[in-house]
Amino acid sequence: MRWSQITECGPVRRRNEDWLCVCPDLGLFAVADGMGGHLAGDVASRLALGVLEDYLRDHRHDNAPYPDKLATGIQKANEVVYLAASKDVQRRGMGTTITACLVQGYHATVANVGDSRALLLREGNINKLTVDHSLVQELIDGGGISEKEALQHPRRNVLTRALGVGPRVNVDIYEYSLARGDRILICTDGLTGFVPEQRIGDLLLVSPDPQEALHLLLKEAIAAGSNDNITIILLAVD
Repeated sequence: MRWSQITECGPVRRRNEDWLCVCPDLGLFAVADGMGGHLAGDVASRLALGVLEDYLRDHRHDNAPYPDKLATGIQKANEVVYLAASKDVQRRGMGTTITACLVQGYHATVANVGDSRALLLREGNINKLTVDHSLVQELIDGGGISEKEALQHPRRNVLTRALGVGPRVNVDIYEYSLARGDRILICTDGLTGFVPEQRIGDLLLVSPDPQEALHLLLKEAIAAGSNDNITIILLAVD
């Protein structure tokens, strides 16, 4: 498996509140997007991914199923971010999204909280591996707006679930079989909030090199008017 990653502040923001985690020895690849408009969003995203990595490293030889390990690690991250926010008035209200992929051979366990996404490109078709926890996703599910309209919705940044804002959080867990030639994209909404999924899939098909493909996606997001931090991990299954 090959991979590449990038995290950029973007052309508008002065601070990068995104963070990423790439640990090939654990099979762990994850992104987090600190909650904008709150104090210390960058602290929340880095803290959450650090706790998740430490937990999985400490329990790498346990016999617990991978979905249980990933869910428990994210719950631990939630607890630590929540307590850090509770104890420091300067950090009160901070939180983060998190989307993590644990790859073992040709099997992927994917977890998410919030609106950072995992996508799968297979045989030219791109599909979501996660479901956003956001207001616009609820509107899409209810038939109120389309995916295209969601990209322009004035409340597209409103989350319905985030890590660190309460003592417990519900974590969505998915399991997928992988195949040679698959591409897994894990990213924050600085990309998917501005570039339609089909266009993302088209650009991934342009270059087989993960690093080159990431730069194409970054350039496309900025050209599309992204005013957010942009963080992307691309996995190529060989």
